[in-house]
Amino acid sequence: MPPLLQQALALHNAGRFEEALAAYRRVLAAEPRNADAWHYLGVLLAQRGDHQGAIAAIGKALALDDKVPLAHFHLAESFRLIERHDEALASYDRAIALKPDFAPAHGRRAEVLLELRRPDEALQASEAALALAPQLAEAHDLRGNALLRLGRKEEALQAFDHAIAQQPDYAPAHNDRGQALYQLGRLEEALGAFRKAAAIAPDFYEALNNQGNVLSELECQQEALAAFRRALALKPEKAAAHYNIALLFIAMNRLREARAALDQAVSLDPLYGEAWFNRARVHDDLGQDEQALADSDRALEVKPELGLAASKSFFARARLCDWKDRAARRDDLKRRCLEGQMLDVFPLLGAFDDPALHLTAAKNMAKTVTAPRRFATRAPVHERLRVAYLSADFHEHPVAHQIVELIERHDRARFEVFGVCLHDGPDSAIRQRLKAAFEHFLESGGRSDAETARLLAEAEIDIAVDLNGYTTASRPRIFAMRAAPIAVNYLGYPGTLGADYLDYILADAMVIPPDAEGFYSERVVRLPHCFMPSDSAERDGALPTRQEAGLPPKGFVFCGFNAAYKITPEVFDLWMRLLQAVDNSVLWLNLQQPRVQNNLRAEAKRRGIDPERLVFAERKEARRDHLARLALADLFLDTFPYGAHSTASDMLRADVPVVTVLGKSFAARVGASLLTALGVPELIAESLDGYEALALDLARAPERLAALREKLNRNRAGLFDMASLCRDIETAYDTMWRRQAAGQTPAAFIVAP
Repeated sequence: MPPLLQQALALHNAGRFEEALAAYRRVLAAEPRNADAWHYLGVLLAQRGDHQGAIAAIGKALALDDKVPLAHFHLAESFRLIERHDEALASYDRAIALKPDFAPAHGRRAEVLLELRRPDEALQASEAALALAPQLAEAHDLRGNALLRLGRKEEALQAFDHAIAQQPDYAPAHNDRGQALYQLGRLEEALGAFRKAAAIAPDFYEALNNQGNVLSELECQQEALAAFRRALALKPEKAAAHYNIALLFIAMNRLREARAALDQAVSLDPLYGEAWFNRARVHDDLGQDEQALADSDRALEVKPELGLAASKSFFARARLCDWKDRAARRDDLKRRCLEGQMLDVFPLLGAFDDPALHLTAAKNMAKTVTAPRRFATRAPVHERLRVAYLSADFHEHPVAHQIVELIERHDRARFEVFGVCLHDGPDSAIRQRLKAAFEHFLESGGRSDAETARLLAEAEIDIAVDLNGYTTASRPRIFAMRAAPIAVNYLGYPGTLGADYLDYILADAMVIPPDAEGFYSERVVRLPHCFMPSDSAERDGALPTRQEAGLPPKGFVFCGFNAAYKITPEVFDLWMRLLQAVDNSVLWLNLQQPRVQNNLRAEAKRRGIDPERLVFAERKEARRDHLARLALADLFLDTFPYGAHSTASDMLRADVPVVTVLGKSFAARVGASLLTALGVPELIAESLDGYEALALDLARAPERLAALREKLNRNRAGLFDMASLCRDIETAYDTMWRRQAAGQTPAAFIVAP
C-alpha cells in the first residue's frame, strides 16, 4: 500500500475526516486507478452522509476490481441507507457470492428483505447469518422481526430475548421486543421494553414514538403527550410524529390542536391517507362539512383502500345534499363492507334498508375496539340496583330531551341512578335538569376511557346503558372494558353495535320484529309499547303566525324537518311530485347551511319545481319556540331508509300527522313504532309508492286530515306516558339482573304489559 494511502487511512481511522478526504484525493490525483483509494474514499463519504458520492466512488473502485466483497458490502450499505433496496440487495448478494461466510452481509441482506416485504427470505438470511455468527445480536434481532412479520409472535419474542442476551445494551432489540409484546397484548411489558430502549438511546425516535402509542392505548394521556413531544423534537420532519400526536389530541377532545398537527402531517407527506382522513374527522366534529368532504376525498385519492375515508366522504356529501355519483358511491360502500373493510357505520343507516349489512358493518367496527384491560364482571348485592347511563349528549341534544323525564321518574327506592357525561359540552337548561335528575353525575369528558371504566367498576355499577352507540363522540372502549356486569344498547343508535361486550338492546316489537333478531348481536328486550322516551312535561312557546314562521299565508304545508343526510334523491323526487300535484303547496325544511339550501333548490329546479316553494325555517335558539311552530305544518313527510325519530315524536306531540314507510331496519321502523303506539297505523305505508299515494290523498282530503289530528290528540297518552315506560324499563333491568345473579347468560325476553 503506498505510504500516502497509509497516511490517509490513519487520518480516517483517527476520525480526522477533512484531512483524510484531502489525502485520499491526493492519492487519486497521483494514482487515478487505485481501487483501494476509491473504496476508502467512498466509505468516508458515506460516514459524512454523502451516500450519492459514496456510491459513485465505490462504483469506480469496483469497476477497477470487482472481486472485493467488502466493497460490494459498503456499496450495498449506501444503497440501503437511501432506500434503494433492490440495488442494495444485489450488492449484498455479490458480496456473499465472493465470501459465503460474510455474516454481516447475510444480516444486512435480511434487513433489506424485510424492507421489501419478503419476510420468508429475510428469515432465511438472518438464520444464515446466525449459523456463521451465533453471537451476532443484530442477526437475532432481524430474525425476530422476520418472525413477527410472519405472525409468529412468541418465537419473535424469544429471538429478541436472544439478541438482548448477546448484547444487553442493544436498543433496537429492546424496541422490537416491545413491538412483539404489544402485538401479544402485553401492554405494560411492552411499555417497559420501549422505556428501556429509550433509556439506552435517549435520541431513539422509534422507541419514544412507540412509548407514546402504548401510553395512548393505556390512556395515560399526559405521559403519552410527553413521549410524543420528545419524539417530535428529535424528528420534526417526520409526518408520522405529527400524526400520532394529532390522534392523541383527538382522544383528548383538543380538536384545534389536532387539526394543527394534522396540517403539519399532510404538509410533510401529502400522500398520507390516514392523516387526511383524520383531518376530515376533525373538520366533521368542528361542524365544517365542506372541509370534511374535501379532506375525505383527498384521503381516498391517495389511499383508495381506506374504507373509513369512503364512508366519511359519502356522509359528508349526504350532509350537504350533494348527490353526484351517489349510486356508485353507495355501491362502493356495500362492496367495502362485505369485503370486511372498516367503515363508519352510521352513514350506512341512511344509505341501505338492510339490517344484515348493518350487522356486518357493525361487526367490522367492533373488531377494532380494543380494551387495555377488562374489569371483573362481578355480581355484588346492593340494596338498590345501580344503573349508569353513559352519553356524550347530555347537553342541547335530542337524546338529552328524550331521556330526562325517564331519569326523573326512576323509582329511587329500587334504583340508584348514575349519569356519566362523556363529552364536555356547553352548559344549558337541559344539562342542569339532567344533573338534578341523576343521583350521581360524573363528568368524564376529560377522563380517559380506562379512567371512566375504572370509576364505574369502583362504583360497582350493575347495569351500564350506552346512549351513544356509534354516534358522534361515542366511546365504546368503556363498554369493551366491561366496567359493569351488564351492558345495554339503548336509544342513541338505531341498530346493532355488533359487539360481544353489549348484552342487550332495548326495543319493541315494531322496531325489531321477531324474525329480525338474527341481525342483532345483542339479545333483544322488547318493551310492551314504543321504546322511545320523551319529555311529556315539555311546554311549547306561543304559536306563531304563518308569516312569523316564514310560511306563505295560504297553501298546504308539507314538512320535512329531518336532518339533511336523511334526505335521499329518491325521497326528494317523491316530495317534488307531491308539490307538483298539490297546487300552492310548499315544502318546509329545517336546514341551515347555505350550501345545503342551494343544492336542494337546484335539485328542485331540475325537477321542474320553483325553488321558492322550498321554505327554510329560521334557526330558533329556544327549543320551546321551535316546538311551538310545528303545529303550522299540515303533514309531516318522513324520510327513508333513515326515518325521523325524535323529530317525528315532536311532530306527533304537536298533533301533526306523520306519513312513514315501514322498512326492514331499525332506523326505518321508528316512525311506525310511534304511530302504532298512538293507534294510527293507517299512516304507515308498506312502500314508497304507497307512501306517496297516502300523502297525496291526505293533502287533498282536509276533513280526513283534521280527523287524524283529533285522533292524535285523543291518543296522546299511548305514546307520551313516561311513567309506564319507566316501569317497563325498570322491569327489564330487574329481569336482566336476576339472570346475572343466577349465573345465567343474557337471553332475549319480552316485558309483559
